[in-house]
Amino acid sequence: MGYSYAIIADVTSDLSQELRDRFEVDRYIQGHITIPGGKEINSKLEWDFTNAKDFYASLKSRSHTYATAPASAEEIAGYWEPFLLEGKDILAISISCSLSVTYNLMLNAQRALLEKYPERTICVIDSRKYSVASGLLVLKACELRSLGLTLEENVAQLELLKYTIHQMGTMDDLFFIASKGRMSHSKAFLGTLVGIKPMGDFNNEGMVTVLAKVKGFDKAYEVIIEYIQQTIVDPENQVILVAQTQREEQAKVLARLIEEKLKPKEVIISDIYPANGINIGPGLMAAYYFGTPISDLAFETEVMKSILEAGK
Repeated sequence: MGYSYAIIADVTSDLSQELRDRFEVDRYIQGHITIPGGKEINSKLEWDFTNAKDFYASLKSRSHTYATAPASAEEIAGYWEPFLLEGKDILAISISCSLSVTYNLMLNAQRALLEKYPERTICVIDSRKYSVASGLLVLKACELRSLGLTLEENVAQLELLKYTIHQMGTMDDLFFIASKGRMSHSKAFLGTLVGIKPMGDFNNEGMVTVLAKVKGFDKAYEVIIEYIQQTIVDPENQVILVAQTQREEQAKVLARLIEEKLKPKEVIISDIYPANGINIGPGLMAAYYFGTPISDLAFETEVMKSILEAGK
């Protein structure tokens, strides 16, 4: 039998309306964003106050400033309470606590609501990921619910699966990286001249670590595909997400190569909306998938080393 409980994401999941409808995500929690001119608006999973091209162009030029803030515990409770009133329990999935206070705010909302509705159950999961990586966990939660898992069974599975989500791709706008203080401007200039593409995966805390730097997209595609092949588990039964920020054409190439080489159930190309885009910036093109358990990156580093050495 199916089980009736709501699955709620947050705005940092980068799941489009189409994906939320298709996988039956019940709701997402909006955050806040301060846009150029100082006006604060709700941050949403849509391009409402601007479009992707203009947004990322303004980030790159540094001509405008943006700031983000999560929903408060009271606001989170407001998103959840209608489901409790319907007699539904809640499974909420948050961006990593290493990157945001959202998880702790969700716990505060959970405590307040359970005092009011002691007969209900609210489970909050720290995804230990961000963007479509946490979105991928949300989609898995919906899949497991559709298969008939109870709330508690679903949570138990997700707590294991969240440590198996990998990222592999490139972040090649080196000038934006330099503007964030993550590399020097001189290195960004020289790296751009020769077409350097940094490539990284998540560590076991959910932070991305650069594992390689290759020259050119052709080499990057080759390395990405080989890395995924060596770290993915059961590709034919999973949906792989490819996220991009102003690298749509490259994302299409990567998606096609993944389909040809790995034969997954499906590959979906996803935008990254402002809540994450402000910090990610232009130049990202990466695949997100379930694979081997994330280590302290010793295993992943060896995988990448062997790929690079074999490709010399």
